[in-house]
Amino acid sequence: MPQSEASSCTYAIGDLHGEVTLLEHLLDLLPYRAEDTLVFLGDYMDRGEDSVATVLALRELQQRHAHCVFLRGNHEDAWLGHWNGFRFEGPPGIEGALDLWEDYQGTLPFAVGDFLEETRIEFEDGYAYYVHAGVLPGKPPAQTADFLKMWGPKGFLESTYDWGKPVVFGHWRLPAPLVQFNKIGIDTGACESGILTAVRLPDRQLFQVRRQTTQ
Repeated sequence: MPQSEASSCTYAIGDLHGEVTLLEHLLDLLPYRAEDTLVFLGDYMDRGEDSVATVLALRELQQRHAHCVFLRGNHEDAWLGHWNGFRFEGPPGIEGALDLWEDYQGTLPFAVGDFLEETRIEFEDGYAYYVHAGVLPGKPPAQTADFLKMWGPKGFLESTYDWGKPVVFGHWRLPAPLVQFNKIGIDTGACESGILTAVRLPDRQLFQVRRQTTQ
């Protein structure tokens, strides 16, 4: 369905991992409207350019765009295990977390933990199910444990099971977007590849921005 024929569209955005500049470029590229929903598929933290700046940019976006959904990835889940409601008590044992902790001398802003607390495990609309890492093959999404939705269920990537709607996900770093009848994967490894991907539903149009390299 062309965008003009839909009452509203949903834009799902792949794993950011601190790539705040790519995020800003993608938001400039996406032709979203006031009535459209932006679904971020999780993994805002660790590895990339600046995780704290990324979270602050998302909080600012939430103030100016009414329909934002922020899903919880396994990196957010790991960090929340070290959050006491007021501060982070240490970095989790997940790739990139110690570097981030040291970059901020062990004092990540309260706003980061506050934002992570508000992230959601899943989202559903008329077009798709949205989770960070997938759902169990052969079962309705509601029967997948929250942990697996964030960390990845066995057999999901290979599954041809029809969940009734496509499952839109990130987490699994792919060389190119995976667009199948039953699932759409858009984690193209932004912090390594320099490519950040989004997909629009219901028409499944892909959008990408690439890191600019200096000569």
